[in-house]
This record gives sequence, C-alpha cells and structure tokens, in this order.
Amino acid sequence: MFNTLTLAALLAATVGYRPVAGSPDEPASLPEELMAPDGQLAVQDVHPLLTLRNIQQAAPQMPNTAFLEFLKAARVTAATKVLQSFRDTKQLTGTGKRLLQDLPLTEASGAYRDKIIRQGRFVGLALKMRPGMQDIGVRVTAVGTQFTEREPDFQLVVLHSSDMATPVAEIPLPRADRVYFEWSQLTTPIDLASKPNGTWYFGYYEDDLSGQAIRLDQNLQQRPGQCCGNAYVQYDKWSPYVQVLPFSQNPGADDVTYQSNTNWGLNLRLEASCDLTQRLAGQLPAFETAVRQQLAVNLLSLMAYSTRDNGITDKTKALALMELNNRTDGQPGLLTQLARTLKVLDVDISGVSATCLPCAPKPGAVKFKTIG
Repeated sequence: MFNTLTLAALLAATVGYRPVAGSPDEPASLPEELMAPDGQLAVQDVHPLLTLRNIQQAAPQMPNTAFLEFLKAARVTAATKVLQSFRDTKQLTGTGKRLLQDLPLTEASGAYRDKIIRQGRFVGLALKMRPGMQDIGVRVTAVGTQFTEREPDFQLVVLHSSDMATPVAEIPLPRADRVYFEWSQLTTPIDLASKPNGTWYFGYYEDDLSGQAIRLDQNLQQRPGQCCGNAYVQYDKWSPYVQVLPFSQNPGADDVTYQSNTNWGLNLRLEASCDLTQRLAGQLPAFETAVRQQLAVNLLSLMAYSTRDNGITDKTKALALMELNNRTDGQPGLLTQLARTLKVLDVDISGVSATCLPCAPKPGAVKFKTIG
C-alpha cells in the first residue's frame, strides 16, 4: 500500500518546534532540523501550553541531549499515527493488492554441459523497473543458484547504478548443493522502490567460485515462444513490472555489458504489490495540519497524564486535560478537532496506475477520502 516508515520520516520533517521568545525557561535555540520551517506554524502555535519547558517537564527525566531525541521521536510518532489512520479508513480499494508472490523468473534450469568458463568477471542479473511503474513496488525475496560445486563461501553482491563502487548489500549465501538449483530466502528482501530510478545489479565475482556456474540458455529479455514449455507464462507475469538483463563486467572495467543467452547460474524470486509511497510523498502538504494537531494532542496527553514526581504542576496537568476534551459550552477540544481534520483529509493524486484500481479511474484526479 505505502511504506509508513518512509512517509513518516518525510512528514516529521515538515512539522517543527519554536522556543518561546524571551522566556528564560526556554532553550535559547534548537537544532535546525527540529525548528519549524520558515513561514509555517510550529506545534507551539496549536496551543500556548505546548512550550518546550512544559514538554520537558512532562517527559520522563532525561539529559538535555536525550530530550532533543525525544522531540524527534515525538514528531515521527505523530506522523505514523496520522498515516495509520489514513490507511485504515481510506475508501480506495485495490491499493496494496499483491501482484506477484515469490514468483521465480523461470522454472527452467540449465543443462550440466553448459558450464561457464570463469574469467574473473563480475556477473549476474540486472533489474530495472518498467516506465510508469511508480505505483508498483517490486522486491527480490529469494535467490537461486546453479553451480557445479558446493560453494560454502558464496556471497551475493547487490549494487545500484547510482553508486557502482559501494554495494547496497553483500549477502552470504552458503551453497550446499551442486548441479541442481538451490534457493535461499532473503532475510530482508531487496526493495527496488528504495531506489526507483536506475538499475539494480544482483551478482557475484567469478573468482570467488571454486567451481563453475551452469548457464540457462534462455533469453530473459524477450518473451519465450510456446515451444519452450511454460516459460512464457512466468515471463508474462513479471515482465510488465520489471526488465531483467543478464550482465557482465570485466575486471577493472567501468562499463557493464549485457547478454541475452545466459543467466550466469542465477535465478530470482519476485514479489510485487501496489505501492503508493512515491505518489503520497509528493502530497506531504495535505497531511501537515493533521500531523501538527496529532503532535499537539500527543504532547498535551503526555502533560495531562504525566506521572513524573518532580515534573509538571497539577495546574498545568488540569489545563492540558481540559484542552483535550470538549467544553461544556460546546467548544470542541483538541481531540475532536483532530478527529475532524482526519475525517476530511483528502489527497488528490492524478494518474494512479490502473493496475492498482478496481476499475479504470475517471478522468482527472483520483481522490483518497476517509470514510464518514
């Protein structure tokens, strides 16, 4: 559906704090990353009780440096709650649906006679998202190998074209089988959406092998004919989302060469689902008011129910509790105000992929609305 951790971190940075000017009890300054952006409201503007002094006295007792980390975490918590509310109540169906589930690139395996002569290269499979797939998240969940010998020290190297000198991951995958394909589930799947632009490279260094890789004579760049068993069925499932290119890189070379008649003894399993993280990241302003109010409610609740002995005064606790709840004269408290803000939260996004919709979207913007 969307990556809450990624969006919460982005949203947290849009909401900040501001010390009360001229108050001797307030910090003289805050790190720039905690300050409200210029021209925007700070959490202190939601309610005057939300001074940094009151927040610090309500929080568990801690050093000043730890308090700064507390303020950072409070923003992320508020953003996470807003996103969870949005996710749980939105009406748009079909988002988050699973498109691929641990699907191998091919069910075929290479013939033992098709052994690859080692030449000291870096070889493997390159993956690149198809154009227009910003609503689709693709993850590599497992790696298969076919080698002539057991390779207890085998290591999968994952690179991205944005920085070919620094691996994204180096994953030990001891190989206990020989000749036949051996699969290993990845503890942490590689999410291609974490670097949506460019090309991912999943490979190994030939010099690290004691034996040889067994080549599968299948062109992963084009649809197999029906004469090749059911290979075209697998291809038709994953090829709309990702392009797979076998590659090699000679020792000391900067350029990568792509091939069409090998897999370098590798196979990958893919998982794909609708992922609106990138689109929602472009609509952060729509969430800012809700996040600021959620942060205010969280901090006022902290004040109202603080159990710290030498912390906030009973008077401030009572005031915080009163501001959270509706008043007898009918004025809504901050809890009601927050609920109303979340209820009317709309995010307009144009061009959501039809794959992630139950039917083709109407012309114009697609609107995510909460259930009334």
